[in-house]
Formats: sequence, C-alpha cells, structure tokens
Amino acid sequence: MTITIISVGKMKQNTYQKEIESYVKQLPYPVEFIEISDEPTKEGVVKEGKAILKRMPKNSNVIVMAIKGRMMDSIEFSTYLNELVLMPNKDICFVIGGSYGLSDEVMRCATHKLSFSKMTFPHQLFKLMLVEQIYRAFKIMENHPYHK
Repeated sequence: MTITIISVGKMKQNTYQKEIESYVKQLPYPVEFIEISDEPTKEGVVKEGKAILKRMPKNSNVIVMAIKGRMMDSIEFSTYLNELVLMPNKDICFVIGGSYGLSDEVMRCATHKLSFSKMTFPHQLFKLMLVEQIYRAFKIMENHPYHK
C-alpha cells in the first residue's frame, strides 16, 4: 500500500519540508508527493483538476481536503485510516486543493471529503498538518504515547 498526497502548489518553505520528511521517515507505508502547478485564476481550477485526475493513482481511496468535508478528531481519523489500510489492494490518495479549491470533477472522484477546519490554511502548512495527522493516526493505532 502507498499513501499519495497530491497538492496544488509547490513547497517553498524548506522548514516545512524538513518537518514533513521527519514524519514520513517514521510512517509504516511509503508516501509519494505529487505537486500540481497552481493556476492564478478561479477558472484555473478546471485545469488543476485535470492535472490532478491524471496523476491520481488507480484503484485508490481518494480523500479530498475540503472546507465542507466531514470533521473528525484525531482518534476518529485514526479509525478511518485504519479501515482504509485494511482494504486489500487499495492505496490511499489525499488531495489538497489550491487557493480556489478543487474542481467538481475531482470532488466527484472522492471516496471521502475531509475537513480539518472551517479556516483556510496555506497549502504548505496544510501539507505538514496532514502528514502529522497521518503520523499521529498510526501512533494511535499502535497505542503509542505520542497521542496523549
């Protein structure tokens, strides 16, 4: 099983990248990062969406990060992620949209819509937050004291 994280926009903050790498090294599954070019206008969401769909792994559970998605606490997220991990022959793909969100076509491909907050975050920071929550979810599965 592989975890893929597709995000619109490029990582620019080396600090965030180092933190992400430190969590990824400790995960029990490989993580692949795919960055899609950020389009400058709202109409660009369609172009971003086509690029996302081309890179989305086949036969994967697709979780889109969306403000109107379901909110979970860390334990609920861990339980949900564990259910996905136990599915045979299925990868997991998280999708983080750009400043104008995700196209309708990408949203229709989603197995699940997940929200961390009603707030908007910079995609670089959000990528770090997502990776940390994935790491935390696996630590919860292990009954590790990381999650207190």
